[in-house]
This record gives sequence, C-alpha cells and structure tokens, in this order.
Amino acid sequence: MKKGYLLFPLLFSIIILAVNCTKEGPEGPPGLGGTQGPPGTTGATGPQGPKGDTGTNGATGANGANGADGATGANGADGATGPQGPAGTANVIYSTWFSDDDMDIPWADSTLPPTVSPDIISRAFKFAPDITTGILDSGIVFCYIRNPSLISPSMLPYTQDGIEVNFAPQDGSILFYIRNPTSHDASGIWPSFFEYRYIIIPGGMPASGRIRDPRTMNYQELCKTYNIPL
Repeated sequence: MKKGYLLFPLLFSIIILAVNCTKEGPEGPPGLGGTQGPPGTTGATGPQGPKGDTGTNGATGANGANGADGATGANGADGATGPQGPAGTANVIYSTWFSDDDMDIPWADSTLPPTVSPDIISRAFKFAPDITTGILDSGIVFCYIRNPSLISPSMLPYTQDGIEVNFAPQDGSILFYIRNPTSHDASGIWPSFFEYRYIIIPGGMPASGRIRDPRTMNYQELCKTYNIPL
C-alpha cells in the first residue's frame, strides 16, 4: 500500500511536465540578414539563328483622287523690253529681172524742160504700182542693171563710156533714162542689152537697230539680208 502512494505523485509530475513542454512559446525577434553571396557568372551567348525568308511585297494601293485646282495666282510684273531684232523681210518688194524690151513705155528721145536741164535724153518707163506716195516719202527704191559684160549687177546710176544710165522713181512707175554729161545730147541711144530690177524697202525698216544701212550694201549683201533670190 505504501508503494502505490509514491507512484501517483510521480506520475502526476510527469504529466504536468509534458503539458508544459508541449506549449509553444512566443515568437522570437527576426534574425540578422545573412551576407549577399557573390554574383553568378554570365552564361555564354548562344549562336545566331538563320535569317528568315524575305516577305512578299504588299499590293500597291489605289491612287488617291486628284485634289481640287488651286486658285489662279496673280499676274507677274512685265519683263524688261528686249533688244530690237533684225530687220524683217515680209514687206520688202522686188521685181524679177526684165529687159529693155519689157519697158511699158519703150525707149524714145525726150527733151527736158529748160528749167530742169538743156539735155536731150533717151527715156523709158516701167510701171511699178508698189511705188506709192508713202514709199517716195519715207521708203527706199533701188534699181540695178546687169549684162554679160558686168561682173555682177550694178546699182544705178551706172556710167559706161561717158554715158550715164539712171532712174527716177515716180508714183506708180520708174523712169529710166540715159544722158550724156559731156555733150548733153543722148538722142538715139536706145539700149537693148541691159536687164533691170528694182527693190523697194518701205519706210521705217532702215531704222536704228539695223546692223547696216541698206544703201551701203552691195547687191549680194542686200539680197542676203532681205532674203531676195539673186
């Protein structure tokens, strides 16, 4: 009996101790952070992959509609007047070559009025309706003669063997005449071996700006300047 009483207090103590040991105590403070470890090494770069195929071009888009016309701009200022151009040739008048037999009033002797000259001349007329009062007032009329003995056409007046061949433009015609400046008598000298041509340059064409005055040109130069067939 006495031995049983001793075991009970011992068993009770064990139970109390077990209970106290299984009860969780309060959470302790956080521990200090550990030191950071060294960085890891970078891994090697892998090889580049193969180039991809080129993609196909996309379809061309439709043209957009034209925009509306803009407003008309203001007129610019007039430019400076350019230099005067070369002489024109549209108004130059010229005849074909004609012979003594083509005169409209044939050669004949004529006595000049005493108030003009005491000469007796031979004269003939060629009608030229393009010779007007305006041409006589401000234009120029040239006359040329030629024959096989002349190197080139010669401008009237022309003198050969003391005999002078000359002309006088009139309204609607040209007077051709022959005179002898020495004897003042050219009666009976009726030529039949010349050819004649007249060229009319209207007034205003020999104005400033021309390279040369046509009166200083020979026959070839005049024809070339005014596009006249030789």
